[in-house]
Amino acid sequence: MTRTTQPTVAVVGAGVSGLTAAYLLSRSHSVTLFEAEPRLGGHANTQVVRDAAGAPLAVDTGFIVHNDRTYPKLRKLFGELGIATRPTEMSMSISDPATGLEYAGGLGAGGVFAQRRRVADPRFLGVLGQVGRFHRRAAAFLASTSDVDLTSLGDFLDSEGFSPRFRRLYAVPLVSCVWSTGAQSSLQYPARYLFRFLERHGMLSFRDSPQWSTVVGGSRTYVDAIADRLESVRAGRPVRGIVRGVDGVRVTDAAGETACFDRVVVATHADTALELLTDADPAEKEVLSAFEYSRNETVLHTDASLLPRTPKARAAWNFRTTSDDRPPVVTYWMNRLQGLDTETQFLVTLNARERIDPAAVLAVMDYRHPVYDAAAVAAQSRLPTLNTDRTTFAGAYHGWGFHEDGCRSGVAAAAAFGVEW
Repeated sequence: MTRTTQPTVAVVGAGVSGLTAAYLLSRSHSVTLFEAEPRLGGHANTQVVRDAAGAPLAVDTGFIVHNDRTYPKLRKLFGELGIATRPTEMSMSISDPATGLEYAGGLGAGGVFAQRRRVADPRFLGVLGQVGRFHRRAAAFLASTSDVDLTSLGDFLDSEGFSPRFRRLYAVPLVSCVWSTGAQSSLQYPARYLFRFLERHGMLSFRDSPQWSTVVGGSRTYVDAIADRLESVRAGRPVRGIVRGVDGVRVTDAAGETACFDRVVVATHADTALELLTDADPAEKEVLSAFEYSRNETVLHTDASLLPRTPKARAAWNFRTTSDDRPPVVTYWMNRLQGLDTETQFLVTLNARERIDPAAVLAVMDYRHPVYDAAAVAAQSRLPTLNTDRTTFAGAYHGWGFHEDGCRSGVAAAAAFGVEW
């Protein structure tokens, strides 16, 4: 066998970050992709189910939506791979069991006043009246502060005089729904970091929203397309240790097998990356340990009782308020999001398995999402300094924690090893 003259690289982790890095690096490197799970894709997890008539349907359960404005790298990747997408909508409802309130944004006045009696409810009208002011004050805060300002969302709401009811019925659900984090963690998010995200996504105004889309056939289509282009994929092979040396990188898997490479891309969650680096230096330890994660039990099911009781309040995303110390309860209505042509209602619900009819459960997953506080935001700016000629890192934690951020970090990892895109 003729030895390859290309440099060898191990990519550890086959979520969107690792898949993107492996796809690009394969143009000039001999790539070996390691994934602990038997399935590639990470949050790109499509479940194939059957409706009442027995027809197969591909339902996404993790990464679901992207848009035409703030996902340029992912859309470029989809374009190269020939991945088809379809338009969708991003309506969101809020249900508050304590008061019985149910309303939805993104569905017009009929969604906001899904419960007709709320037209004359002064408490609800008081919440609505603060939304526009929140948009204006958040935009003003962005204009008058710098990136070093780490004022939390909770402190911002207090200083601007927003009511506890507004906090509970609008501000916290907005953050919890987007980042799958609980109320307390949501209020600790750095306000400037949060508002910059909301502004880019058209969420600090009543107009100017981007066009959202889902992947035809489910996100597995792009995962499969990349996997088909790679020569060496080791799924179900958890890595247990990474050691860097002057002569290369040694990667040891759970079976005790060690392989040597010229370079390594560590494309896992930050805390996992730190666990794998048996020779982590002080800078790597300090930066990577700054990132924490929330864990969300996620259930694909057909129990429509998880949707709002008020039909006009049923939206693409459906948030249910909980106590401050509980994880968020969010139900994604996949028929609406993916345009599923079936009478069976397919739903993806976070952190409410006890409320779901066991007979309706189709699949159960655990997903972890980065939690952003002042320490994490400060650490992000130092991530590029960890790159060496042998090691680079990738992961959605390099950005806002979404699929575009993971894809973008994979592009950056490839660039660190000389592959521009």
